[in-house]
Amino acid sequence: MRLAVVIGMVIALAAGLPGSAQLAQAKDAGGAIRIATLAPRTSLLVKGFVKIDRNLQAVTNGAWKLKIYASGVAGDENDTLRKIRVGQLDSTVVTSVGLSLVHKELAVMTSPGVIENYKQLERVQKAFNKEFEQKLADKGYGILGWGEIGMLRYFTKGPLTSPMDLKEMRPWVWPVSHTMKSTLKAIGATGVPLGVPEVYGALQTGMIDAVISTALAVVALQWHPKLNHVTLNTHGPLVGAMVIDNKRWKSVPEDVRKHLKNEVDKNYEGANADARKDDVKSLKKLLKRGYKGTKYSTQGQKDLKAIEKRAQDMLIGRVYSRELVDRVMKAARGS
Repeated sequence: MRLAVVIGMVIALAAGLPGSAQLAQAKDAGGAIRIATLAPRTSLLVKGFVKIDRNLQAVTNGAWKLKIYASGVAGDENDTLRKIRVGQLDSTVVTSVGLSLVHKELAVMTSPGVIENYKQLERVQKAFNKEFEQKLADKGYGILGWGEIGMLRYFTKGPLTSPMDLKEMRPWVWPVSHTMKSTLKAIGATGVPLGVPEVYGALQTGMIDAVISTALAVVALQWHPKLNHVTLNTHGPLVGAMVIDNKRWKSVPEDVRKHLKNEVDKNYEGANADARKDDVKSLKKLLKRGYKGTKYSTQGQKDLKAIEKRAQDMLIGRVYSRELVDRVMKAARGS
């Protein structure tokens, strides 16, 4: 998916890397950092990676470079994480679904009804990012930056006045997503299991007619032409991160690592603000081009709360503890 925070990161990194002076240690060692993403080759994310690669090669006199696998050619998020484990990749951009494959408790970040808006997300990030990063570090992964991909909505062929209407549709379900599977089970809907790279073709053939995603991602991945309705109700922010194998990261010269990480940290807040704006722009573009925005009816909103409760009951004790979800919800609501 197009992680706009990483777009901001890579553009900022490319601008921040000095083009005339070499980094001290970079000339003494070299190699390629192999990065995979589901984002299309034409996306700003990938163009940013290309730009940073050029600058990285310039400041290291060709010793270090990025090798970019875009458009899902390296597979879905579970595939790229597996390839990191076996040494075929070094880094990947994943959503919270991918993060939960490393440590399943991180599924709480997009669990139904837990984090409902950006203000709540900011509170949770402040309270939990270090804890989550340590859980990932224990599994051998470092975080180069946390990202946002907009607000989750249902995009469908036909109006959705309640999540229960999905029972009459053919919704996509990501097989590796604990929360998507539990939500559809709580609704009583039968999902069509597909990896992200398979969704485009399934929409073209009519195999599926409903997806949950963000306007930013739907437009970037070109999923939108075969759908025509979007819920104006949202289902919380979709978050993700750029992860890297810790051993590989430590093999990179210290001054190169420090420089890149400093630039990522410096541009974090502004990049996420851009992601939020781009998601709204993408939604407005869809509505302007003929999409129908639908709001849940009064009954639909009641249905949603009941569905969230049932999905949570399925996830607690199997994916994460009640203690963790209670702590996250308490932080989210500032209580």
